[in-house]
Amino acid sequence: MSLANIKTVILVMFENRSFDHMLGHLSLQGIQPDADGLVNPLSQYANVYQGDPYPPFPMPGDTQLDFDVPHEYPYVAAQLHRSPVNGQLLMDGFVEAYADYDKVVPNPQPDPMGYFTADQVPVTSFLAQKFAPCDRWFCPLPTSTQPNRTVAFCGKSAIYKTGLQIIPDTDNIFDWLDRQPVPVSWRVYHDGFSFFALYPGLWGKVLGDNFRDYEELFRDMQEGTDVPQVIIVEPSYEDAPHIGPDHPNDNHAPLAIGWGEDFLRRTYQAATVNPELWKQTLMVVYYDEHGGFYDHVAPPAFNNARDNASPPDAPPFSTLGPRIPGILVSPWVDPGKVIHDRYDHTSVLQLLGELFNPDKAYSDAVTYRSENGIASISSALTDTPSSIPAPPAPSGAINVKSALGDNIPTPPVSPMGQAFEQAAVDMMSQQPEGVKDKYPELYQWKAAVDQARST
Repeated sequence: MSLANIKTVILVMFENRSFDHMLGHLSLQGIQPDADGLVNPLSQYANVYQGDPYPPFPMPGDTQLDFDVPHEYPYVAAQLHRSPVNGQLLMDGFVEAYADYDKVVPNPQPDPMGYFTADQVPVTSFLAQKFAPCDRWFCPLPTSTQPNRTVAFCGKSAIYKTGLQIIPDTDNIFDWLDRQPVPVSWRVYHDGFSFFALYPGLWGKVLGDNFRDYEELFRDMQEGTDVPQVIIVEPSYEDAPHIGPDHPNDNHAPLAIGWGEDFLRRTYQAATVNPELWKQTLMVVYYDEHGGFYDHVAPPAFNNARDNASPPDAPPFSTLGPRIPGILVSPWVDPGKVIHDRYDHTSVLQLLGELFNPDKAYSDAVTYRSENGIASISSALTDTPSSIPAPPAPSGAINVKSALGDNIPTPPVSPMGQAFEQAAVDMMSQQPEGVKDKYPELYQWKAAVDQARST
């Protein structure tokens, strides 16, 4: 396997869905029997709550859920449910965690046990069928968004939960790319307010020229004259400030998933629009964490002490987090081959190290995870190109039955929503000129918020 074939790496990270929830249909519907997804009878996966069984079920269309599914670390521990008898993770506490969070007895088909069929996630399923789905990709930590995204883009995390907090950006990916012997070109295309704004140490980059509006991605890839070596593509986050025609499309529950499917389709179209660039491209589609949705595969044991030792009250995470959907999209993977290697988000950082500075490890934290069983996604790459030209994305209509939330008059109640809003306000206050240039819509949003919430 030669890494010389890969010149451009595109990273697309969505929010809060599990492997079985998004890709369990691959095995259940006989599309890719080698995938470790769901199989009949579904009753074998039933979570029992107050004596009643709750098996997985097909989601009833793409609708807005009633509320977010719990996924902070105490709920994740309940979902994994470690047996007091033999210490094994039973993976049967998803309904109990949901009921505890909602404070009501769940209906016979509670949201965390639902899964999507192939026709409900046509773009995700298409990419999994045409390229390389990964059925052993776990989020790094058995907890929520902010810590897992921090591991994804810093290799480690000094935080262990999501909330209003200063998030350290030590060893962040942008600094790493910049300081290589031959600096690596990079760019972020954001469809809305960037998640990286939650790191005050990165505000200079967030407001700089390397961060561009998502709508420029297709044009830049089509022209092909100014394409960086590493591209991060950000969706529009459900919890972030929104105004005007912006539709959240990060797949964060309770959001209907059709918006994310369309965003993924447009991103794949941009990645493949230039045939010559496509021949040297790897696009990685993955999720930050499972979002509280059911998955039947127990995360393996893993000592995460390096990632959560700093806070004195950090829980002793002793496993990886639950499985997430991961798909490697490139001419340099075997079409339709399911990858069973054990990955987490630092598998991407391992690849970047191998690509851009093979004589030196990416970081001590990433090396630690590699030495303890986390493979590089380079293990899935081949020396024989395929999928040239790129197969066209599904062109059918994606119907979205969704009631978009209104985060103007009502202050956010979720920790992520509060963090996004506070980051926007703080950045406007401390970097007003940069915000006016990069995010002018925030001023209209802030004016609308102030007016709506003062009455």
